[in-house]
Amino acid sequence: MNAANAPDPGTVRVGYARCSTDEQDVVVQTEQLLLLGVPADRIYIDRGFSGTSRRNRGGLDQALAAVWPASVFTVTKFDRFARNMAEANQILTDLSDLEVLFGLGGSIYDWNDLFGRLFLQTLAMVAEFEANLGRLRTREGMALAKRNGKLKGKQPKLPEPARRSIRRRYAEGEVSLADLATEYSVGRSTIHRIIHRSPTEPR
Repeated sequence: MNAANAPDPGTVRVGYARCSTDEQDVVVQTEQLLLLGVPADRIYIDRGFSGTSRRNRGGLDQALAAVWPASVFTVTKFDRFARNMAEANQILTDLSDLEVLFGLGGSIYDWNDLFGRLFLQTLAMVAEFEANLGRLRTREGMALAKRNGKLKGKQPKLPEPARRSIRRRYAEGEVSLADLATEYSVGRSTIHRIIHRSPTEPR
């Protein structure tokens, strides 16, 4: 396990950065990757991504495709890279099979090294725990808001008086489904659901 704190001039790095909503966070990560010796054209970014799955992470896929033997796949924080153990283990194993090392900040780790693997697995476990804790807090916050009447769920696109008028006018043949959709600025499917759903059914 190598734990150097400064970039090695002979080390070629490929960088990855990720943020959910805070654009400034990506700027900070990018600046740190540049200081670590990652060339600007080898920094790959995913913006607007959150959660624990790697689906739809084009930046990560590009970064993984850009590495080669003896290069270092580099991130500034472990949770920018993976937020569950299964994903982290799979990607790190794939990197190891390609003879690519893993860079976390200024430190470089070999997945085949016993102590390096243990350290990275521990980080993956912590990242997964923190992600699960965040989801739990979100659910608890939503439940509290719902109890306090601040979270009322998905509201109908049109108020009930308008829905009654739509059903009446359509039943009396005054207007067509297309005309109603245009008048209320909604899709035809919305008007269709209003017309064919009983007023007592859930919206």
